Amino acid sequence: MASKVKLAYKSSNKKILQSLLYWSCAFFVVKMIIAFNISPYGFQAEGGPLVIDNILPGADAEAYFNGYQSLLNDGVYSKNGILNYWPAGYPLIIYFLTVLGENWVFTTLSIFQTLIFSFSTFFFSAQLARTRLLKYTFFIFFLISINPTLSASSFVIGYESLTASGFLLTLGLIVKDFVEKNKNKFIIYLTLSSIVVGLMSFMQPRLIVAGLVLNLLWIITRSGLKKAPILVAVSLLVSLFFPATLIYRNNEVINVKSISTNLGVTMNIGAGDTATGGYMKEGFGVPCELSGTPNEQDNQRVRCVLGWYVSNPSKAVKLFYNKSVFFWSPWFGPVANGTMARNPWLTISPIKGMTSTQDGINLVYGNFGKVISWLWLIGGLGLMFYGYRTLWNQKSLERFIANLAMLAISFNWLISLISIGDHRFRIPIMGLSLFLQAVGLRTLFRGGKAAMVDGPALR
Repeated sequence: MASKVKLAYKSSNKKILQSLLYWSCAFFVVKMIIAFNISPYGFQAEGGPLVIDNILPGADAEAYFNGYQSLLNDGVYSKNGILNYWPAGYPLIIYFLTVLGENWVFTTLSIFQTLIFSFSTFFFSAQLARTRLLKYTFFIFFLISINPTLSASSFVIGYESLTASGFLLTLGLIVKDFVEKNKNKFIIYLTLSSIVVGLMSFMQPRLIVAGLVLNLLWIITRSGLKKAPILVAVSLLVSLFFPATLIYRNNEVINVKSISTNLGVTMNIGAGDTATGGYMKEGFGVPCELSGTPNEQDNQRVRCVLGWYVSNPSKAVKLFYNKSVFFWSPWFGPVANGTMARNPWLTISPIKGMTSTQDGINLVYGNFGKVISWLWLIGGLGLMFYGYRTLWNQKSLERFIANLAMLAISFNWLISLISIGDHRFRIPIMGLSLFLQAVGLRTLFRGGKAAMVDGPALR
């Protein structure tokens, strides 16, 4: 028993770590070979023609292209409206990478994102190998690493891959701290996690809610309520520094104290009597009297939308249901809804390939295709909740890990309910949902018996 506890909690199995490192490097090399064989993509940006190499355009690529080129031409304080309407964080990251060479910045971005994803997957899995989840580690690692949409997003222009890596790093740091129980290192790990959360919110502000909740629960559980206020303040200070720089930039440029001015518009697309819950080009929204600066108008839209939800509970519930379906929907098919038309997986997806003929279209979008799509959606959710239930029943560190993963997933799901339902919005938390699905699937293969290594309970 003592040797098992030592294996699970005090040290990582050397062979497992070596294998994880080997496979991480192998996947990285394979993905780089794929990336370096991507054909150049030409784009007419606001400042002139732009060609990208070794990376694919994502859903909001045009906005990022224009934002980046404005930063390149005018510097950090560029007045291009796209940099304050949408958060300027991701274009700024591209801009900062020009320090390694402007001519190949998008190649650098592809390498950078893939390297971060490979490391975060390795790090997260390595920490799980030090817990009672040792026997699940490889299955979790492979399921995350070979998922075509999540893995391929690292050579796509968009914040999704970096933020998905961020959640894996954050949860990995928390697990590492609870396994080691080193008071001196706790502050270091908390600071690193706070930096990661800050950088995620720098690229996509809505992710800060889940990030702050994870760190808050970690602090309270680890240090107790007496010491928590000081540690929470430090963590908040570090995390909020990064989005605060965007507020400072926007205030200097257009005298607006906000990260971006598109929240109200986004929420309004997903609300109203004729809204579907997904993206709509017309016929959506809640009537709202607007006045003042763009930031004030954005806040007014937010209040109008929230007020409409309160005043129309039955319509709100219907929209919340639709948005949930859209959030968890497949990437392609009759149930799919979102902005993943540029998903690299769709270029080789056999289901997408079937729609090259009319008979294939009838099959995919007919009753058979609808049944398969719903089975995929419900099956994925079922496995996720089954994996969560498996870890919940352990009543130890593994329950705490499962709770943190489910909270991050739930908060991002909840935010989608009050904005827009879009399957692209789940990519940042896909590493965590795949983690729970992997536990559920492996447990199911074992006839419902959890494959846990014996170890002490969480203290």
